[in-house]
Formats: sequence, C-alpha cells, structure tokens
Amino acid sequence: MPRKRAVRLAGPLYAVSGDRLSHPFDANAYLIAGREPVLIDCGSLDGYDALRRNLLSVGVTPHDIRRVLVTHGHFDHLSGMARLREESAAELWLHAGDREAVESADPERTSAFLYDRAFPKLRVDRELRDGLRVPAGDMELRVVHTPGHTPGSSSFQLDLDDMRVLITGDTVWGGFHERIGSDAKDWRRSLDRLIELDPTALAIGHSRPMLILDATAKLRDARAQFGVYFNPWFKPFYLRT
Repeated sequence: MPRKRAVRLAGPLYAVSGDRLSHPFDANAYLIAGREPVLIDCGSLDGYDALRRNLLSVGVTPHDIRRVLVTHGHFDHLSGMARLREESAAELWLHAGDREAVESADPERTSAFLYDRAFPKLRVDRELRDGLRVPAGDMELRVVHTPGHTPGSSSFQLDLDDMRVLITGDTVWGGFHERIGSDAKDWRRSLDRLIELDPTALAIGHSRPMLILDATAKLRDARAQFGVYFNPWFKPFYLRT
C-alpha cells in the first residue's frame, strides 16, 4: 500500500509521488517547498488524488504550485498535469525536444502505450533550455539538458548548503526504445556530463523515496552498464498491476 504522506529528503526537497507514495503507474515527483513551491514532475492521471494528499501533508495546496518542471514528456511523469490544471494556474515547463509529443498526445512518444491509457493533450507554457536557472521555493534550480531516454530529457541541479543534488528523471536507469525516441549516443554523452558535475546525491525517476548518496560513483557504475544488453521482454505496466 502507498504511504499516506510526503517524504522529506533534505531541506525543502520532498518526494510527493511514486509507485510507493501514490500509484503503481507513477514516477517519482519532487516538491521544492518555500515561497514559490515548484514540482519536478507530477506523476500520472491515476495517482493525482494521492499526489494532492501528499502535497497537503506538508502544507502545500495545488493552488500554491507556480510551475511544474518536467524531466521528460512521459505518461508516468507528466499526465497528472491535466488534473492539476483543474485547480491551479501552474505553468508547464518542458524541453522543446519533447514538446510536440506532449502537445499532440502521441501515444508512443509519451509512452502511454505502456499503461494502456490515453495521454491528455497538454499545453506547454515555457520551454526548458540547458543552463536555464529557475526560481524554486526559496532557491534556484539549474537545468541540464540530458537527452537519450527521450530527446527532451532534462535533469535539474539543486544546491543545498554543501550538497549538490541532481534530479535526473529517467536519465539514470531509465528504459530504452526507439518507440519513445531513445538515442544511445546522446544518452552516453548525457551520463558523462552528469558525472562531470560531481553530484553529492541523486534523486531519480523510479525508486523508493530517497536520495542516493555516493552519487558520482553510482553514476560511473550506471555509465559502465549502459547499453551492454537491451531487454526486449519488457512487460507493459498495465499488465504488471
């Protein structure tokens, strides 16, 4: 059973969505609390009620959310935005590489086919770009374009005192397939770039709610594993549940 509240990871950074926090279809979503609360991803349509509950557990209402920064345009990371927009004026920020798939509700490029769900067409308000700095809570995020899983995949750097946290979505340990626009050469370059940033901790797209420490070593290990052997026997998520 999912937990009934958000998990504080460090300072103003909370895990508020994921298969252990909201719904089996949900990727991890993260809240940066403060004067301008920001969500990084927002989970799926199916998990929205639990996401809302988890936000309320730390004193944040959907109406408080100013913007949702999206790691990439997949159903499990983003489709809950359709319901968030019913009770907030939150802006959707997404890299141009995934914009067309999201605005056209492409069932393949949004990975909706894995969930046997229709992806809701979503308007993108602002485009993320590499190096962009975005206010978040009482802090600032830096956008790092990390294509490979999808063309528009982005990671976010958050500096908390002496801790450098990278929120990477599915750039670390995500799935690869031509149907979603994956590119192995781009992905290798993106992993190399994350290693160069020498992070203290990682917050990834699919895991229990936690920060992964010894992060640079973990990234080097992920880089060594990447592309060695792809698995064609992947069961769709709607059959797993």
